[in-house]
Amino acid sequence: NTAVIIIQSTTTATSISNTKEKKSTRQLISSNIKQAMRLSNLPSLGLASILFNALQSHSHKHQLLRGGQLPIPEAPSTEKLVGTNWQLKKIGGVPAIPDSQELFFKTETELSGYDGCNGFRGKWDTVENGQDSQTSDRPSITIDILATNRRMCRLTAEADEQKSNFMSALHQEAISFSLSADETALTLYHTHDGNDVPIVLSRIATPVQPHERLIGTDWVATGIVYPGSQNELLPVLEDHPVTLSFSKDQINGSTGTNQFFGDIPKMTSMEFQVTNVGQTLMGWEEDVDPRRFQENAWMNILTTVNDETENPPEVVTLPYTLFDERIGDTDEWTKVLVLGSFQAPLARFVPLKNGMLDEWGKPIKQFESPLAHDTPLNGDELQDTPVIKDLYLDTFQLAGSKWRATNIRGALLRSDADVTMFFKSKTSVKGSGGCNQFDASWEKLGTLIQINGTEHPLILEHMRVEDLVPTKRYCDGMMAQVENYFFSGLSQESLFYEFDGQELTLWDAVMGEDGRQTRGMFIGRFNNVPVPSWGGQSLVGMTGEEAKAVIEDINPSLQVQIIPAGWSTTADYRLDRVRIRLGEDGNVNREPQRG
Repeated sequence: NTAVIIIQSTTTATSISNTKEKKSTRQLISSNIKQAMRLSNLPSLGLASILFNALQSHSHKHQLLRGGQLPIPEAPSTEKLVGTNWQLKKIGGVPAIPDSQELFFKTETELSGYDGCNGFRGKWDTVENGQDSQTSDRPSITIDILATNRRMCRLTAEADEQKSNFMSALHQEAISFSLSADETALTLYHTHDGNDVPIVLSRIATPVQPHERLIGTDWVATGIVYPGSQNELLPVLEDHPVTLSFSKDQINGSTGTNQFFGDIPKMTSMEFQVTNVGQTLMGWEEDVDPRRFQENAWMNILTTVNDETENPPEVVTLPYTLFDERIGDTDEWTKVLVLGSFQAPLARFVPLKNGMLDEWGKPIKQFESPLAHDTPLNGDELQDTPVIKDLYLDTFQLAGSKWRATNIRGALLRSDADVTMFFKSKTSVKGSGGCNQFDASWEKLGTLIQINGTEHPLILEHMRVEDLVPTKRYCDGMMAQVENYFFSGLSQESLFYEFDGQELTLWDAVMGEDGRQTRGMFIGRFNNVPVPSWGGQSLVGMTGEEAKAVIEDINPSLQVQIIPAGWSTTADYRLDRVRIRLGEDGNVNREPQRG
């Protein structure tokens, strides 16, 4: 009873102060003492002491009962929100639909979230004291939503209302909030019709950020660019591997001879900075020792790569890309880390497996890079081999096919991602990078055959895409990065493609040790999808022979079959075949497709 009266007295004093009543707060407290005496066994002096302590500290919003036994915690600082991730649990006391809206305070100024249908990103800031007059006893923030996805969703009426209420709260001019004592519940207050509607979120695990994928990883180099090598990745000395390991704010590893180390003051999803680089000083007997050249090349990357002055920079910025690549002609894949850009690489790494090196970075046993390429052979040298002959003459032609990407540079794409290529003819290709449309020309350059010890060799088609002209629509976010990787991959001097069933894989073309071009970095993987037309025109309504002539002109390698109405066909799937189906009137009644 006493505790209730104390709180009531303090609250009443606040009410009177806000409404500017003439009766003094001290008189009110005095009158309440008498009421408290009738309801409590406490001595009057002790009760009065507690009450007047409450009165004296009332002007301090953060601690109402300084001298009592029931201290009220200070208001939460907005700093406690930084790096926290939250999921909606209740709106106005009503439980939320599970696994719905989320809010992630990424940094001191950036946030992202999920509205129940689309992701969004924006900025947030602290409202200075006194700006939010209605809830001045709680801290407040502002949120500015800068961009959101535009995916169409079919939501129930309940889910749509919840989405609307959640986003309306975020769009307020000022959003007051409170944190639970254990900081596992965040309450945002949505002011509606003069009332505060509590929106309760519970704390969930912080999502892994893109750059954090490097933290705690170990790598071994497969190639390094030497000064003056014109962006050519040269093999690492077999018995003297270059390694690279990442911790949260440091790098370390081996140059093949010495150990090196450095600090990482900043890391993002696309680059990291290196400073305070040092190394051990084991030397060599000869100046022309290849280990010296390798070490100098690697340390040059860490200390002077982007500096055009004579003095090394204090901080070096290294762009990087992390993606997946198939290991040879197998179904196995490996992570690949490229420092620099695809056009101008600096070094290339694959994961360092346990047991490769001792504690000093020396190889325990000789090992071969998991991405070592097979020896390329010229198709002309193999025409007399029966197995090679059949495969070599049955190479896959792209003209008249359309493909949708499932993976670009290691980034897995959703099924509705619009990253496509449509080879309209033997010389023309068009498509989409996910945001912008493009037109380009293309030509087939030849065929590469690699013998890998299996019954059938690996056959790669060699091609070039030129004059790529995209539209100029502004894009941001992950799809902008995917589109950049896709367009930059197509814009290489040349590239290889590999066909396997209904799947097409594109690779960069690089120069092998024997001076011949071979498969390099993975560009993307695509699934075959129906073509919208042939050569830019629909074949529906043509006679079977007219449609066949158009298709054969676009791609003479295709087997074109005319199927009259009512005829049955086999159920096998072949992308080197096109079936033209006719209606009752003898004309084409649907767009012909491979298969």
